[in-house]
Amino acid sequence: MTTPVYTRWAPPKAATKKKPLIAPSPPTSAPKPPTESPAKKPKKRKRESRVDEQVEIEAPSTPKKHKAILSKFEKSSKLVEAARASAKLEPEEDEEETAPAEVLHDLGPLPQPAPIPEPAFEPTFSTLPAWLANPVSVKSSKVIPFSELGVHSFFLKKLEKQGYKDALAVQSALLPMLHPGFEQHLGDMCVSAKTGSGKTLAYLLPIIEALKDRVVTTLSAIVVVPTRQLVDQALTVAEELCAGTKLKVGTAVGNIPFATEQKLLVKTRAHYDPKRAEELHERAMHQLESGIVERAGILHDLESVPADHVPQYDSGFDILICTPGRLVEHLESTTGFLLRSVRWLVIDEADQLLNQNFQGWATVLMDSLHGETPEDFMNAQEQLRKRRQNSSWSIALPERRNVTKIVLSATIRKDLTKLGSLKLKRPKLVVVEDETPEASMATDGDVFELPSTLDEFAIPVGDGSNKPLYLLYLLINRVFQNQITGAEQTSEGNEVFAGSDSDSSSDDSDEESGQPGALDGKSMSKNRSRILIFTKSNESASRLTHLLSILEPTLTPFTKTMTPSSTDKAAKRLLKSFTNGAFKILIASDAASRGLDIPDITHVINYDVPSGITSYVHRVGRTARANKAGEAWTLFTKTEAAWFWKQVATGGTVKRGTKKVARVELKKKSVTWNRRKTYQAALLELQGAVGAGD
Repeated sequence: MTTPVYTRWAPPKAATKKKPLIAPSPPTSAPKPPTESPAKKPKKRKRESRVDEQVEIEAPSTPKKHKAILSKFEKSSKLVEAARASAKLEPEEDEEETAPAEVLHDLGPLPQPAPIPEPAFEPTFSTLPAWLANPVSVKSSKVIPFSELGVHSFFLKKLEKQGYKDALAVQSALLPMLHPGFEQHLGDMCVSAKTGSGKTLAYLLPIIEALKDRVVTTLSAIVVVPTRQLVDQALTVAEELCAGTKLKVGTAVGNIPFATEQKLLVKTRAHYDPKRAEELHERAMHQLESGIVERAGILHDLESVPADHVPQYDSGFDILICTPGRLVEHLESTTGFLLRSVRWLVIDEADQLLNQNFQGWATVLMDSLHGETPEDFMNAQEQLRKRRQNSSWSIALPERRNVTKIVLSATIRKDLTKLGSLKLKRPKLVVVEDETPEASMATDGDVFELPSTLDEFAIPVGDGSNKPLYLLYLLINRVFQNQITGAEQTSEGNEVFAGSDSDSSSDDSDEESGQPGALDGKSMSKNRSRILIFTKSNESASRLTHLLSILEPTLTPFTKTMTPSSTDKAAKRLLKSFTNGAFKILIASDAASRGLDIPDITHVINYDVPSGITSYVHRVGRTARANKAGEAWTLFTKTEAAWFWKQVATGGTVKRGTKKVARVELKKKSVTWNRRKTYQAALLELQGAVGAGD
């Protein structure tokens, strides 16, 4: 066998000593001591668990010297554990000795430390703006001659001819505040004053005085009122003040066709401007090609002017008195009706206008007042301002004049959300108050103040079936003859008639003492009483007029009816006749209760209970005007009594000073007397008339 050429070298292995094999010893009762072996190298420590097991297993064969060491270790461990146990027990014993006995308590409240006294909180702020929280207060009895208020001599003569020598409270407060604002804007005005306090003259006089030298007709003042009757009243005052000047006053209430009213408001004339005319003709041709043609506007008016001319629009009035709905129609539909020259805006009866918000009139009006003029109607100054407003350099142009706003109402509300829609600037609040401190205006909620010269009465009418008879008795015995027999004043201030409805034991002999008196035409014509009777509807007004004419024919020529359906001319004639004393009784629906300015009304009778407190205040506000005496009577049924006495008579909403509503009770027999058959016949006749009309 051949051998390889080379062999692989491997290092020699070190010799290792083999562990001698130890044979297991047979089981004996006593273990034999192990034989001593030569010194060996220390072995690696095994895991603790293996060591513990080996110690337990090999414990019987542990050498003596190891046993001694282990016994010492066990003794020392026991001593340490005993010391630790004693150290734990000693503090507990001390605590048990020193700890006080536990006190048991019931479920009562835990004792609390005395509170630290703190100063009372006094807020330095108000929930209302300063102009609402701190109004300018004027006493209702304040009277100042017009000559001391800086009124021009031209208007002083006019006022003297009309019988006005002294300014009332609201006039004496507003005139000094508005006169300095002729040349600059000093802030807007909010006025809270009772109806009949002279508000119309208070705002029209300074406006007309500021515009008296006007030569060119320009729309400078707008007066917004809620009803046609108020428009007519304001127009009458304005025309009297404008007499002898070149100022023109117009109205917009919808009593004439809209197209006719447009021609009166805006006058169209031709203005030579070839370049502008060419631009408008090109736009018109483009509309014809596109098929979308303006049926109104400047392009429509372009057809009526000569070539190279454009339509120019001028105002027909200096002062416009209107209702809000009609004003919105003209702002949206009348070409050339612009408000850029308006310097005065008056909103009368603002609470009603803001509550109803006809066609969103406030928003439309404010946008037209403060918005930019449409490009087609811009004048040269406005066009130049528009070109330069985005330029890095600009020409100093005069800013647009501010509008002075005057907001008036007998029941003005402190509602910032509603007043905010008017965009008032630096406003001031003027409040006309009564002399009595109880009648001062509250800072929160709605408080209605009645004139101090007004006396209020209330008559219960049972279930209301005989209400016309109660009214007739009141007219004959209290209003015209001013004598009701058997009346006395109670300790509570309530006037009670002898023999009330609850007095069922009264005999027939009392009937004669309560018979209604007789009326004749001569005494009626000489009587100076003016009675305004309010009903809840037009039908109720017409029905009541018919019943009174049957029950008391003497009242027929002295009784008239006024409803919103009456034409403007008829209403004017009616009010003029009533003012002149041609008739004595005017029966009107609720629509006529707002703003009727009829002088010398002595009595207001609520034949139907008003629908709310505001309606009551405006109804009774037709009398006791301009510090004159007046009476207000209310007829209420059993179902209406609780509301009337709780809300109107004794509620805190209506302030009437130290006066109270007097309760007047009439004896039913005295009221009906011998008119029962006539009343039943009148009802049947009225029922037949209604059936025939249907």
